[in-house]
Amino acid sequence: MIRREFIQVAGQEIHYRIGGSGPPIVLLHDSPRSSVLHLPQLEHFADEFTVIALDTPGYGNSAALPREPRPEIGDFADSLAATLAALKIERCAIYGFHTSSKIALEFAVRHPQRVALAVMDGLNLPPGGPGDEFITRYMKPFEVSDDGSHLTTAWSRARDLHRFFPWFDRSAKSRLPMEFPSDAYLHAYTLDLMMAGANYSAAYSAAMRYLALPRLAALTAPAVFMCRANDPLFAYLDTVEQNRPASARVMRLSGDRNEWLTTLRELFRSVSVDSFAPPDVKPGNTQGCTYLSLSHGQVRVRLQGPLDAPPVILLHDPPGSVHSLAALAADLAATRRVITMDFPGEGESDPLPTPDCHHFGAVIAQVLESLGIAQADVYAQHLAVPIAVECAVQSPQRVRRLLLDGPQLLGKSEARQLWKQYCPSVTPKWDGSHLVTLWHVLRDRELNWPWYSRAVSSIRQRPLTRDAANLHALVTDLVKQPARYADACLAAIECKLADAAARLACQVVTLQAENDVRYQSSGKFARGVPQGRLIQFSLPPTGSMAAVLEPLLD
Repeated sequence: MIRREFIQVAGQEIHYRIGGSGPPIVLLHDSPRSSVLHLPQLEHFADEFTVIALDTPGYGNSAALPREPRPEIGDFADSLAATLAALKIERCAIYGFHTSSKIALEFAVRHPQRVALAVMDGLNLPPGGPGDEFITRYMKPFEVSDDGSHLTTAWSRARDLHRFFPWFDRSAKSRLPMEFPSDAYLHAYTLDLMMAGANYSAAYSAAMRYLALPRLAALTAPAVFMCRANDPLFAYLDTVEQNRPASARVMRLSGDRNEWLTTLRELFRSVSVDSFAPPDVKPGNTQGCTYLSLSHGQVRVRLQGPLDAPPVILLHDPPGSVHSLAALAADLAATRRVITMDFPGEGESDPLPTPDCHHFGAVIAQVLESLGIAQADVYAQHLAVPIAVECAVQSPQRVRRLLLDGPQLLGKSEARQLWKQYCPSVTPKWDGSHLVTLWHVLRDRELNWPWYSRAVSSIRQRPLTRDAANLHALVTDLVKQPARYADACLAAIECKLADAAARLACQVVTLQAENDVRYQSSGKFARGVPQGRLIQFSLPPTGSMAAVLEPLLD
């Protein structure tokens, strides 16, 4: 089984994928990709090795290196060394591809005693480097736009990166002689670009500035320089051969994938490395993002605030992710232990086999149990309310109090329409329009209820406080699982909320915003709840709910 983990390295979150058992091998990705690139290799080698695929700092789910001073390949190599130390890996085989082959090379030069074998696949060795002007044009900044148009730009960039080199030169001489990738591949590539965001050029441009040729002479660790015949960098093996250090060899492979995998397995087998036991992470004692292993799979949670503070779990209005209530979580974390999460099927959380409200409610209880939290306050927003109620009904000992923000009692007709229209398909499309669709759904949800209504009566009298950066984070998270992103939302729409709420035994506070059409059934809901009370509030101009919630959490 392949699982995902976070580890703290020098105060920064590093994300990785790990599978298998036995001697460790570490796989590094090219830019602007992530460890997703190595999912097939993780599966392939996990029968014999402990396979670890890292997200380079600034890519995937790993935090970026400081931007000042400008990070160079040596900084990424040092970060790799620190990450392996945090993982308790003293010595291992390392595989680097394209950009990361330079990270692997520099790591091997700086830390030869920690390298059982360094495999550099597709090392780029242009004489003198590409020059600052080329790097500046090639690394055109990734900037999030207020209108979401950057998503179209990202999709177009991904397409051109697979048609031209350099991508900004659309002349015939710059066309790449390669088959154009599938929509699914372009989606995965664009998603990695979106996850990197403003950091997308960090390792990429550092690799372009890095002069690998002089470093070959300093290499003493065992090494292999390889490339496949269908790789545009294949010709550079001649340069490597002419400057090959005594500890290295050169391998020229055909374009056949099976030959490549067989060769790598033989290379990994050829070195003697002790078996590896990954460190035991106690998630309840951490800050930041971590994964919990539950009965159905992994769930990503974010933990903030003092370890000994009273706990509160914030359940966002689905669809969403750990980023949905980021501002509220930060505000409450001054005095509370705050938990946010991706619902199963969203972001980095594995989907449920049976995605109904009963099972979503059970997940919330399992999250609290896994974190060692005996009892917590539960705040739930809009369509998360049925999930919170289900949790409290199933596991009353886990829920101290429910704070239900805008519960919605849906009639049959309204529920039927929401089921059909509320979560449109975001299956990858050839033109990338699925990304823009989701952007506008999430944005319009803040402005109208339901988001697809054009009627004057659907206008929500509230400020638009979700900024472009947060919308980008939500779109990025939700298109990670395009077929399952709506699971929690649809489960909530199907739930018989009034029936479930009538069985509640805990204290219930129902929150109703004034002059907001989305709260129109909150009063009726509150009247049907035992031990319940209704609190009406006006949203502050900032849109923060912390001022409303803090007195209720005392």
